[in-house]
Amino acid sequence: MNYLSKELAAEIVDRTMSIIRHNINIMDENGLIIASGDRSRIGDEHAGAKDALSGKSGISISPDECFDLAGTKPGVNLPIVFHDEIIGVIGITGAPSEVSPYGELVKMAAEMTVEQAFLTKQLTWDQRLREETVIQMLHGTDLSSLDFLGRAERLQIPLEGRRLCLVFELPSADLKPDFIKSLEKQLRPRDLYANVSLTEIAVLLADEPGKSRSDTFMRWKDWLSRWKDIRGACGEQAEQLNQLPFSYQSAKQTLYIADQSEARNHFYDYRDFAVPVLLSNILHPHQEIHFRKIWDRLSHADQKGELMKTLLCYIEENGEIGEVASRLFIHRNTLSYRLKKIKAATGCDPKNLEDLFKLYTAMILFANCASEQFRDGSDR
Repeated sequence: MNYLSKELAAEIVDRTMSIIRHNINIMDENGLIIASGDRSRIGDEHAGAKDALSGKSGISISPDECFDLAGTKPGVNLPIVFHDEIIGVIGITGAPSEVSPYGELVKMAAEMTVEQAFLTKQLTWDQRLREETVIQMLHGTDLSSLDFLGRAERLQIPLEGRRLCLVFELPSADLKPDFIKSLEKQLRPRDLYANVSLTEIAVLLADEPGKSRSDTFMRWKDWLSRWKDIRGACGEQAEQLNQLPFSYQSAKQTLYIADQSEARNHFYDYRDFAVPVLLSNILHPHQEIHFRKIWDRLSHADQKGELMKTLLCYIEENGEIGEVASRLFIHRNTLSYRLKKIKAATGCDPKNLEDLFKLYTAMILFANCASEQFRDGSDR
C-alpha cells in the first residue's frame, strides 16, 4: 500500500519549510525525489536517500561527499517509518552541523503526518463501509452471509435488538451537510444512519429502555420541526434483523401516502397510516383485479373528481354527515346524492362498512393514478 503519496509528501514539505527555513526533500521507497522545496529536483534520483533506505538509519552528507553521491546536496537524510516499514526518506538540505539538530523533529513530524493521513483515510473508508452495511440491512440482502457478518463485527455494528427506522426526505442535496451534522448530534452510540440517495437519509434507532415509541416519535418530531421543508416518517418497529426491510419500507410508504393526502405535518408515524401502507403493498394482478373494477367504475362516473373528494372526506370524518358536509361546504342533501351516486357507479355503498373498506382499498391501490384528482381533496 502506498502510504506516502506525492500529494502528502508535498504537504509535509510545505509544513516543515514554513518552520525551519531549510529546503526539504521527500524521497519515495525507491530513492526518487517526489516532493521538494526546490521544484526542479522533483523526479531526480537521490543516492543519499538510497543509502538511508538500505542502512535503515539516518545519514549525513558533507559537501565533499556530494561528489560521490549523484543527485545529492549537503544535509541529513532520515528514513520515514510507518507500521515498522520504511516508506520513504526525508532530507534537510544544509551543512550537517547546522541542520542535524532538526533531524529527529522533522522525521517525527513527517511520520505523524503520515499517521494522521492514514487514520483520516481509514475513517472515511470505514464510514463508507458502514453506510453500505446499513443500506444492506435496510434492503435485507444476504444478511446471513459470512461477508456481511464479518464486516458488521469489524465495524462494531450491533445486529441484535429491536430497531426503529426513520426516513428523511430533503428538498435538495444542498441541505444535506448541515442536516447530517445536526442529525449526528441527535444519535446515540448504537444508532445508525446512511445516505440512501442524494435527498434521502435513513436512520436505524436502537431500542432505548424506558422510552416508549410515542416518546421517541415526539422527540424526533420536535427536532425535525427546526428544518423547513424537510419531511420524515417513522416506520414499524423491527423486533429483529430480518424485519428491518419492512420497518424501512413502511417509513418510506408512510411518507409517500402522506404526500398523496397532502397532510400538513412534517413528521409522520406509520401507525397513523398502517392500513393504507399495508394495502398499497397488494401488487399481484389477481389481488388487484377486484379493486381495479371498483376504481375504474368510480373514475368513469367521476369526471370532475368530486366523488373521490367526497369519499375521502367521508372516510376521514368517520362517516359523520354533518362534519363531511361542513368541510366540503355542501348541503347534506348534496352529500347524500353524491354517496348514492358512488353506490350506483361501483355497487359499493359507502354507508356499509364492508363496502366502504373496498372503496378505501381501491383508492389506496390506485393512488398514483388519482393523485391529481385527490389534490385539494383534504383539509388535513
